[in-house]
Amino acid sequence: MHGSLSYGYNLSITSGQYKKLTSGYVIVAMQTVFETRRARLAMLVKKFDGVANVNKELGWEVTNARLYQIHNRSIRSDRGTPFEMGDATARTIEEKLSLDLGWMDTPPTYEELHAENDPRAKAMLLMEALPPDQWDTAVRLLDALAKPAKSNGTHD
Repeated sequence: MHGSLSYGYNLSITSGQYKKLTSGYVIVAMQTVFETRRARLAMLVKKFDGVANVNKELGWEVTNARLYQIHNRSIRSDRGTPFEMGDATARTIEEKLSLDLGWMDTPPTYEELHAENDPRAKAMLLMEALPPDQWDTAVRLLDALAKPAKSNGTHD
């Protein structure tokens, strides 16, 4: 399955530069590249237990404000718009943390957003493992489980 990244950014990953996406690739809603990068930054902040530690891993001063401003959606006083992560910063993070080229621009999978022990993530993995001709049956089963049982007029 292939995905596409934003157009108009000279240093963004072009369609020929990124690999096929993993089977866990799910887009809940279309995001801008800046929203995707902020989501990926939040994952790094969680993984390294804080922006200061991400800065440290990158070899930057722990007090460097750049990632704090992006992470917190701080407003730029000169423009009145939030700080966003540009292409150069995204590529630097990928390089310094040994992440795949384009990782910061690839929307996180459901698994990445919701821990691998989450039963919903497991259900999605099971669905993806099914042959396409069985998807409708699986969805009907899940739908039946999700609906409350109809009362037969008796009381427990």
